[in-house]
Amino acid sequence: MPTTSTEATTAKKTKKIAVACQGGGMHGAFTVGVLTEILSAYDQKKFDLVGLSGTSAGALSALMVWHGLAPKVQGASGAQAAIDQVNKAWEDFVAQPNTMETLLNQFTYEAFKAEEREVPLLGISPKIFGFNPFSAGYQALFACLPSLGIRTEYFDYDAFLNNACPDFENNIVWQNVDKRLLIGASEVVRGFETVFDSLVRTGQLPTNIGMVNMRAYWRQHLPLSLAGVAASGTLPVFREAEQIGRFFYWDGLYSNNPPMQDFLHGPEQYHPDEIWIVRINPQQWPYAPDTNADIQDRQNELMGNLSLHKELDLVFCRHPKNLTVRTIKMTKRTADNLMYSSKFNRSRAFLDQMRQEGRDVARAWLANWPNVPTYPQDA
Repeated sequence: MPTTSTEATTAKKTKKIAVACQGGGMHGAFTVGVLTEILSAYDQKKFDLVGLSGTSAGALSALMVWHGLAPKVQGASGAQAAIDQVNKAWEDFVAQPNTMETLLNQFTYEAFKAEEREVPLLGISPKIFGFNPFSAGYQALFACLPSLGIRTEYFDYDAFLNNACPDFENNIVWQNVDKRLLIGASEVVRGFETVFDSLVRTGQLPTNIGMVNMRAYWRQHLPLSLAGVAASGTLPVFREAEQIGRFFYWDGLYSNNPPMQDFLHGPEQYHPDEIWIVRINPQQWPYAPDTNADIQDRQNELMGNLSLHKELDLVFCRHPKNLTVRTIKMTKRTADNLMYSSKFNRSRAFLDQMRQEGRDVARAWLANWPNVPTYPQDA
């Protein structure tokens, strides 16, 4: 059957893409590699990138790409700037080789591995090692870290973000920003699912503090901020709840990992034709977990995946047509060899391994796009 002029026009239309980055600790270095290749393809005008979203480690990657693309008073912007920023941020986030950071990372990582093996490390259960960040002992320990040569940015996430995105409020030319950023977090005290949105920050959408709209009674829609990104990555065993105004926040893993339904609300120019999910947590397992290591790993994966699929169910329920969702995920061999403990491995070697995996997978995936599977068959 011959192609009609309408079909030809549709085929030539530049697809609008939003990229959603799942959380997953240091496994999120895979996302860095994926985003590097996506940005290279975007720079070649293979599609239009209209938005990014992320939760936890995915929020860090999404922020760095968005910030690299955003017009600024000072500093480069564009695809290459975004590539440079997301890679540099993660390189700065890992333990610096041959320093006390390496030793601290090794101790932390080994403690989590010891818990998986059900063997206490030095007679101390890693459950105890999972510090209470409110305790005086924890505060005293962190206060002495700089004197040991450990960078403040290594253990203070707020300091890290401020260093990576200096003068965030004033350096971005907000009125010229043309990419949307959504960050997922969980409000602890009232139990709100929370999204920090760049469109609320620019005044294109209103702030919605929960318990107002019956369709989203337990949901907040707040302005984008670095504090919101820090909130998205706040694991309660490592950091006190991030306070923003009168609310307190933990990791978005518990609520929206990552947020996506908001891509379909607001100005039409930001509505994607396709959402690409960079998945970190495997959807399926070959057997019921029966060891401490497997149980911990699967519990964490289920928390992240169930919130992901809840978000997708809402997307398809409200907007079943004219939207394609696809998944980019690591190879089965790599996924099978990762454990919950390796989400806390901040070594350079592990970063490079996961980042290269992301680049290899994304390069092959993009070479075949749009002739690649769609969700849920590709999950």
